[in-house]
Amino acid sequence: MASSSDQKRRSTARARIAQLDAEIEKLQRLMAPLLAEREKCNQTLAEYKFPILTLPTEITSEILLQFLPLKSPSFLLQICRQWRDVALATPALWSTLELFFYPRRQARQRDLLKMWLQRFGNCALSIRMDYPMKTADDKTIVEESIGALPQHASRWQDLEIYLPVERLRSLAAGAMPMLRSVTIGIESWGERPETPVALFADAPALKHVVLSSSFDPFLATLPWSQITLKGEDLYANKVLEILRHTTLLQDCDLTILDPSESSAASLIHIPPLDGGPGADANHQLFKAFRLPVLQTLAVHEVFLGPDPIAALSGACPNGFPQEIEIFSAYTAREDYEAAFPLASFTVHKNGE
Repeated sequence: MASSSDQKRRSTARARIAQLDAEIEKLQRLMAPLLAEREKCNQTLAEYKFPILTLPTEITSEILLQFLPLKSPSFLLQICRQWRDVALATPALWSTLELFFYPRRQARQRDLLKMWLQRFGNCALSIRMDYPMKTADDKTIVEESIGALPQHASRWQDLEIYLPVERLRSLAAGAMPMLRSVTIGIESWGERPETPVALFADAPALKHVVLSSSFDPFLATLPWSQITLKGEDLYANKVLEILRHTTLLQDCDLTILDPSESSAASLIHIPPLDGGPGADANHQLFKAFRLPVLQTLAVHEVFLGPDPIAALSGACPNGFPQEIEIFSAYTAREDYEAAFPLASFTVHKNGE
């Protein structure tokens, strides 16, 4: 049997519950207009359309295309449902592909590649690919990834690739009718091929090639006769090997390391170069050049030797470039113009 004290506690609790219910009911009556106003505000927000979301799909697609250089298009899939739908329906967003085969990232890159190749449609494709390590966590994944690209070679437009020649042999062998520019660096990780591998032989629209410092013309050849050429930090022996094949070169911009290298001179049968890389070595290097259809030329005067006008005449025996820019010059522009009246000269005096 419950004691009188237990009964008293229960009675007190029941009374307190009644008081709390009354206070809650009172507060609910006070909150009712606030809740109603909040619901009204939520409804207003739900009915509001942000101006960006009222644009036609075509304009939204163009806005997202302008965003593309800053972020991967996969980032757009996370913004909102409408932008996700637009991004997935805009093949041009997926027409630029970057692949970096670093250790422990090969599987992710393979999956990324599959997604991109499903979405770029019939757009021209720009690819940047780097495989910097001599070993891979999973070479099968890398081979699978690179092997998926040649079937789309007819859509390639711009390539920037840094791969061993062993990988390039199959990658750059097919028909590439839309390919217009290539930036390339190659080396060999295995046995060097007995003869250079011909790359991009069936790419009639290819006009612009940039050679990285790792490009080795003794490993691979390009369709030299149809391209303009740019390269930085190339050793003289590589430069001279390249220029041996570019008999129709019209536009060339090369930065040359160590022009005094004697092995470079022997490639095109000029006298051995002795001493460090100085004015005489530079002069001997330029004397090796024969540029029969060159149209523009920019060169430091030190490469032209003590008689720069004679050096220019010797390098261009069948006609002279239309535009010539001379850097670090001691010879006056008037002297150049008097010797070559049909050419347009820009001369930067030494120290400018």
